[in-house]
Amino acid sequence: MKDSGVPYAIAILLSAANPALAAEDIFQLYGNEADTIGLATGTAQALATAPAVATVITSEDIERLGATTVAQVLETVPGLHLSTERAVGDIFVVRGFFHPFNVHLLVLINGIPVNDIANGGRPQAWSMPVHNIAKIEVLRGPGSALYGADAFSGVINIITKTAKDIPTGEVGVYGGSHDTAGVWALYGMTESDLQASLALEARTTNGYAETVRADQQSRIDALLGTTASLAPGPLNTARDDFEARIDVARPRQWRFRAGYQGFHDVGTGAGIGLALDPDGRLNVDLFNTDFTYRPPLPKPWEGDIQASYLRTVTKGDVTTLPSGTLRGLFPVGIRNAFTYDVNQFRLDATVRHEGFFGHQLSFGAGVHRSENATEEKVNYLVTPAGILPAGRFANTRDLGIDKALPDSERTNIYAFVQDQWHLAPDWHLTAGLRVDRYSDFGTAVNPRLALVWNAAPDLIFKALYGRAFRAPSFFDLYGNSPFILVGDRGIKPEKIDMLELVAFKSWAPYPLSTTLNIFGYETRDLIAIEPTDPLAFASPSNNRNIDGTRGHGLEFELRYDPVPDIRLKLNYAFQHQDEGTSLMGRIAPEQQFYGEINWRFRPHWQLNTRAKWIVDPSGYAFVDLTLRNTEAAGADRWDVTLGVNNLFDTDAHEATLFTRALPEGVPLPGRNVTAQIRYRF
Repeated sequence: MKDSGVPYAIAILLSAANPALAAEDIFQLYGNEADTIGLATGTAQALATAPAVATVITSEDIERLGATTVAQVLETVPGLHLSTERAVGDIFVVRGFFHPFNVHLLVLINGIPVNDIANGGRPQAWSMPVHNIAKIEVLRGPGSALYGADAFSGVINIITKTAKDIPTGEVGVYGGSHDTAGVWALYGMTESDLQASLALEARTTNGYAETVRADQQSRIDALLGTTASLAPGPLNTARDDFEARIDVARPRQWRFRAGYQGFHDVGTGAGIGLALDPDGRLNVDLFNTDFTYRPPLPKPWEGDIQASYLRTVTKGDVTTLPSGTLRGLFPVGIRNAFTYDVNQFRLDATVRHEGFFGHQLSFGAGVHRSENATEEKVNYLVTPAGILPAGRFANTRDLGIDKALPDSERTNIYAFVQDQWHLAPDWHLTAGLRVDRYSDFGTAVNPRLALVWNAAPDLIFKALYGRAFRAPSFFDLYGNSPFILVGDRGIKPEKIDMLELVAFKSWAPYPLSTTLNIFGYETRDLIAIEPTDPLAFASPSNNRNIDGTRGHGLEFELRYDPVPDIRLKLNYAFQHQDEGTSLMGRIAPEQQFYGEINWRFRPHWQLNTRAKWIVDPSGYAFVDLTLRNTEAAGADRWDVTLGVNNLFDTDAHEATLFTRALPEGVPLPGRNVTAQIRYRF
């Protein structure tokens, strides 16, 4: 916590002069160890004084929520909305930037991207259990000056537990509605200066099966006078998930991590082609490993070298349109089976220098290599006359046609510099610049500036500017599928410039703090994926650069602890994009409210009540409850949690980009319950 030393010192001196400002008030001002963030600059800082707009969620916060997946946790973040397009996986919408593949948001696990270069966003069907998570850091706003591509509207860093976070071990089970069941185990050990941990978790669910009353095939039926649609019918949201991770380290010398995530028999929700597909399945396997070495450098220098590898294998066997579609031309439907095998290699190096006339300098460089190999089987041909039967279900090379995504490769070389300057006792200036050179589309240059003013020990102002970019995915560039994307090799990366003004105020001696941030942005060269007519699947292109957008918004947060046993959190977010530019931005919520009360009503009993209201365009509100006992059966080793989501069984639908295909939107789950039992040993 080197960067937070000055504010803490100021607060301590103030408390000595003002006895009313107690120790707990000091930490209310600037946060404790749990309220630090490394995502803003790459080094740990107090959240309130970090040069960014960010949220930190700890493992304790996750336990209070009774959550079992990351998606449930992220609903608490201001300005972040979990949307859906086909109910295959959640879409993280930050400040109104909606995209079916989450390409405007960079997701990291332990600082390493997990984005799939084929489609540009998180891997299809990606999810993550929470029991091995130590902390989640969420940065809202551009992050490309440090993290490069896809840190467009924000960055999420999921930090897994180490042996330090797992003194011995724990096991647990959970179950609930929709035949959902899960089990996990964590184990940590420390021998001398060697630390090691192991995490395992498995989850299965039949998924919520809310009814879709009309789909893409319903519209085709209306146009052609056919009856092929399976709607009304249930969503296909079943899935089986498994995760395994190991972490071995000699702290401050080296660390080795390896992990596997498997998402198997994942239902296709409302269908890959937005037509119900009860038998369609996706299978995704992620393999990752990384090694970090910290060489012994002379003071005041320090640094690290990291080599990492990520392999993502996505397999699907889906029916895009059902049996009998297009007047019976396809008796078994339009079928597609595919495999995308993406390998990503990274070598990164960073050095830092402290103590240079109030400057903390960081330098970094690296090289990233990405490769994709595709295999595909189809039963159709794309011709000038439209979509015609191929006569058999066969590999594209045997049919003499192009794959939806040809084999592709990319090399990226980058370098960055960052200066954190303590330019005056109460002023901090952070400046950074990163240059990325891509082998397939050119160069991206992204600067940032952040000025933080400690106007008073209980009042902080921030002025932030950042530029970011979203790199075109392989589908954006080379896609050749009338059902997914038709690419453009000349497409340019998306760009954004954003300005933010932030005010943090602690109302000590009252246990109250508030944060207000106002932002405005301008985008350029947005990549549009506009819906096409269902009878014109073979249109020459549905993927192109368009003029940019302008937008603005604000986010307000309040935390109030009126008594030691009650904690209240409220946040409100508003965003608006100009009309007539990006259709995608217009389906994101313009306003959303979140409220949470955590009440410890007895020494080992907690009741967590939370509500979220999405004002528009979907227009729904959910209330969730979690009851937790941290000393079940009279022993503090046992922890029992009971949760109810959508308590009032609200009938809600999520707005979708493809309103003609799903006129009512995607139905959301009704009331559901979950029970968890945890044992620590």
